[in-house]
Amino acid sequence: MPKFVDPVQRRELIADALFSIVLRQGLSKVSLRTIADETGLAIGSIRHYFSGADGIVRFALDTLVERVGARLETRLADMLPKLDSGSIDHDQAKELTVDFLSELLPLDETRRRESVVWLAFEGEARTTPELADVFETAVRGTRDLMAQVIKSMSSRGVLRAGLDAQTEAETLAALIDGLTLRSALHPEVLASERARALLAAHLERLRA
Repeated sequence: MPKFVDPVQRRELIADALFSIVLRQGLSKVSLRTIADETGLAIGSIRHYFSGADGIVRFALDTLVERVGARLETRLADMLPKLDSGSIDHDQAKELTVDFLSELLPLDETRRRESVVWLAFEGEARTTPELADVFETAVRGTRDLMAQVIKSMSSRGVLRAGLDAQTEAETLAALIDGLTLRSALHPEVLASERARALLAAHLERLRA
């Protein structure tokens, strides 16, 4: 009986192989050959799912976005009922918000790997129009997510008076981008827990 191969798992395996190559050698080293060597698959098997390395890069980027998005949705689904219930105090609400936003920071090995790979993809997208739409959507999505956080703080009466919501949302998004870049690429300069502490301090300064 022929062995059943789950196409979803096989594509995920190939995407993870691409991530490993990018982490060790950089995006320029991604090819069907290096992916075949990383996965132990024949190039012909890989071509069954993707016509070439460019298709794998796009799929891997979409996979990365989906994984991070799924974790954010899970955290948001857990956080919102607690915030809306009014059963927790301001300090607890702030910690929940920091924990939620910290999902975007490289605080563990999984998120550090994802952040390094994301930054490599982002550099490539500057000269690769086929990837640019993903990053434009992601940047807008992050900004919209930060707007939700600022709106939530305002509705709970903890946002300092006189602040412009749009400006604060864009500032928060830029802060997270900067913390991610610095702590992912230069952890000896900015440790991950220090990045989280800086995020918490910024939110504290926004409170009434």
